[in-house]
Amino acid sequence: MALRTACSGSGALATLLLAALVELCPASARAQGGDTATAEALFEQGKQLLRAGDAAAACPKLAESQRIDPSTGTLLALAMCHEADGKLASAWAEFTSVQARARNENRPDREQAARGRAQALKPRLSTLEVRISPAIAAISGLEIKRDGTTLGSGAWNVVVPVDGGQHVVEASAPGRVTWRATADVKTEGDAAVLAVPMLAGAPIADKSTPSHPEPAASWTTMEWAGVGLGGVGVIGLGVGGYFLGSALSKKSESSKDCDGNVCGPEGSAARRSAVSRGNAATIFAIAGGALAAGGATLFIIGRQRARPGDSARSTASELTFGADPAGFRAQYSTRF
Repeated sequence: MALRTACSGSGALATLLLAALVELCPASARAQGGDTATAEALFEQGKQLLRAGDAAAACPKLAESQRIDPSTGTLLALAMCHEADGKLASAWAEFTSVQARARNENRPDREQAARGRAQALKPRLSTLEVRISPAIAAISGLEIKRDGTTLGSGAWNVVVPVDGGQHVVEASAPGRVTWRATADVKTEGDAAVLAVPMLAGAPIADKSTPSHPEPAASWTTMEWAGVGLGGVGVIGLGVGGYFLGSALSKKSESSKDCDGNVCGPEGSAARRSAVSRGNAATIFAIAGGALAAGGATLFIIGRQRARPGDSARSTASELTFGADPAGFRAQYSTRF
């Protein structure tokens, strides 16, 4: 921001005077694009928090202000904040950037102060090296990430400054099992190394065994028609059984008024009723049996058409029915 790059400072190297370079800069808006009002508010809040000693809360506000409206003054404040928060690698990189920007802006005071802080921090930095052997580097499609950010091959086997804390390194490649490890890096003076091992081959899925059960196939129209037709046939057989039982009952009743084939009025009437009901039982039995057999045939044909593999199996169906004193009976059987 122009407001944080145009003010003058004392040019001293001491940390207190370095802080004054930011503290004494007046606030004024910059006309160019960006939400400068938000950036200014965040900058002021960050300075107040930093002044109060709450670097953990101040740094995110200063970082967001710098993202919205980059300026050398904000970057300088952010560098001091990160140093106070123990993120020495971030502070060192930011002081180095401030040094270059101040030189371009003809600000020797800031340039000299930033250079002094960067030089003082450099011996204290912790580092992390992600070590990749030539054999691993030759893996096709190898990707290395550190804290979720992809590292290009130029950053492999290079000692780089990092902030203290946990850093996650991940290695992946097509057809390989992903490797992941965490490096615990001390705040100052640590030299951590993570060596990526050879990535194991990913297991090959057995295609002969489906990983999920095949969903049950829904019935076809012909199968449903077969079930419906067969159901009507079963009802017909049931009605025929009822009439057969009633006919046998009437015949038994006629015996009370008959002597052989010679019957009285009541016996004759009972026998006529028995014959009539027997005929009805026969009609219902034949019709019901035919419908049941037709329904079964439709169902089997529909099943074979819907599942061609089933057509290789031979199918035979048989419907039998009969009568006895206990009533009418029917049986349908299928052989595969």
